Amino acid sequence: MGGYRGAQTLREGTFAVKTLEILPSWRSLLKRAGLSTFEALWRVEGLPFKRKPDREILLLEVSGRKLFLKRYFRFGLWEFRCGAESEWWAARELLREGFSVPEPVAFGIERNLRPKRALSLFCEARGRRLEDLFREDPESFRGVLPVLINTAARFHALGFSHQDFYLCHLFWDGERLTLIDLQRVRRARKPRARWIIKDLAELFYSARNVLGEGAEEFEALFLEGYFREHPWLNTPSVLNKLEKKIRRIAAHDAKLKARAG
Repeated sequence: MGGYRGAQTLREGTFAVKTLEILPSWRSLLKRAGLSTFEALWRVEGLPFKRKPDREILLLEVSGRKLFLKRYFRFGLWEFRCGAESEWWAARELLREGFSVPEPVAFGIERNLRPKRALSLFCEARGRRLEDLFREDPESFRGVLPVLINTAARFHALGFSHQDFYLCHLFWDGERLTLIDLQRVRRARKPRARWIIKDLAELFYSARNVLGEGAEEFEALFLEGYFREHPWLNTPSVLNKLEKKIRRIAAHDAKLKARAG
């Protein structure tokens, strides 16, 4: 993507270095909105969307477009590459390979040897979450399934793994399937069975929660198409590991819900 090579980098400060990259197509828009510096994006007030111990997500609107701003403020001791940086890298890699992801707008980081603060800004994904779509109309999965199979098979063939491949992180606009929440995406030189099993287990676990009994047909049809692209995974051993991973995810989810009361 040539546009990324032209991204604007601003450096501020002395001991800690702040770097802000803005996509060329968004520079003037953010400047007019007063959001063209790291500190401006760090201080801006938006509509709270989600907050976790290490980050917060705000909803902004710039030139009529809805944007999601993620601000990271807590990092692990050995965390040299933070979630914002990983998501920015993943978005560029996936766009380069022809996948649909939310349009990247800006990425910023303040660091010494380790990250101190970081942020990423992306456009809102087009369409609806598959989780919501399938819950509202369980039969709708049939129209989405061919694209979902193709996307997952090509994604994995290129060595990618999402690590959060749940229905809530997949958006459908009637034509395209968009992948969101990319901060845990990884890529290897060739497909790794363990990574693929994890992704498919997450997909099937969420499908079982949403589709109920209909998930059995969803899984069968998905695997039928997926294994045509990845026949090397169509073995009793892999299927057994997949089912075990689904059960482990379910047990972990149950523990989290129990703690939450």
